Amino acid sequence: MNNNVRLALIFSLAIVAWFASGLLTSTDPVEVVSQSPSKYTKVLVAYSEQQLFSPTVSLRAKTKANRAVRVLAQVSGKISATLIEEGDAVEKGQGICQIDPEDRHFRLAQARAALENADIAYRGAQKLKSAGYQSELAISQAKAALASARTNVKRAQLDIENLQITAPFDGIVESRPVEVGDFVAPGSHCATVVELNPLKIEALVTESEIGSLSKGDQAVVDVDGKEYRGAQLTYLAIQAHPVTKGYRVEATMENADQSMRAGVSAQMDIDIAGVSGHLVPASTILLNDLGETVVRVVDSSQIVRSFRVNAVGETSQGIWVTGLPDEIVLITVGQNYVIDGERVEAAFPDNNSPR
Repeated sequence: MNNNVRLALIFSLAIVAWFASGLLTSTDPVEVVSQSPSKYTKVLVAYSEQQLFSPTVSLRAKTKANRAVRVLAQVSGKISATLIEEGDAVEKGQGICQIDPEDRHFRLAQARAALENADIAYRGAQKLKSAGYQSELAISQAKAALASARTNVKRAQLDIENLQITAPFDGIVESRPVEVGDFVAPGSHCATVVELNPLKIEALVTESEIGSLSKGDQAVVDVDGKEYRGAQLTYLAIQAHPVTKGYRVEATMENADQSMRAGVSAQMDIDIAGVSGHLVPASTILLNDLGETVVRVVDSSQIVRSFRVNAVGETSQGIWVTGLPDEIVLITVGQNYVIDGERVEAAFPDNNSPR
């Protein structure tokens, strides 16, 4: 037997022996260990207890003069003197413009003389009546002449008193468009006087905010980073603005030194009555199929429930809401993946468990 045949025979026997060893050797089956997943959705929850929240309504506002009045001339004539400059403070009754009296003092003297004459005539008629020499008609005519003379005297006195145009209240002369030599008629604009103490703060609030405000509520006004306390709500509009749909509110505050100007932008924070609510993370607030804001909680049986809530305030820690029971277990993670009535597996991180 040659070498080639011998080698082929040896390889053949080796292959047969290898296959035979595989048939005779038994191996244990591989044990596969598997863990069946939980049949409940896992969610993270947090315990929350109702607390008292004192909300603040923050509004963009503007300062406003308490009063601004156009002071008008009541008689005609030429301006003979201007008594106050623009921007000056005035007191009630202080003169602003002076009108030339012309012949008004003579008219007053004439009216007084006519009054004296009418009075003598009336008294004489009364004496004649008592003696039977005067008729009732003559007496009546004398009485009417006396009343007319008194009216003329009063009118002449008022014309002289109105020669000086005065401030109607304490304030500041914002403008004075007339100068010496100008002619004014009754109703002509002499000056504009504004009252800055007290000062008004005006703002617009929404429909949801107006219901929580009341006259007398306290407010803090911030102007250029400086806080002014002691402001108080004095006016709440009944009708909404036809364009903005907002409601106008006004507060008044002391401005004794009149350092605060009208028309300045400000922020007004109004403290309103406290309410009981829960402080929840903003991410936990959802919208249901009706477009209502809700949060999801789990009850003692680990069943998901939804509660409709109303937001009443916002802080850096979350949103204050009402409409929830006194104590809840709030779903903080996974609330988007569960539905009402579903049983879940709830976990409390950071030892935040019900007490």
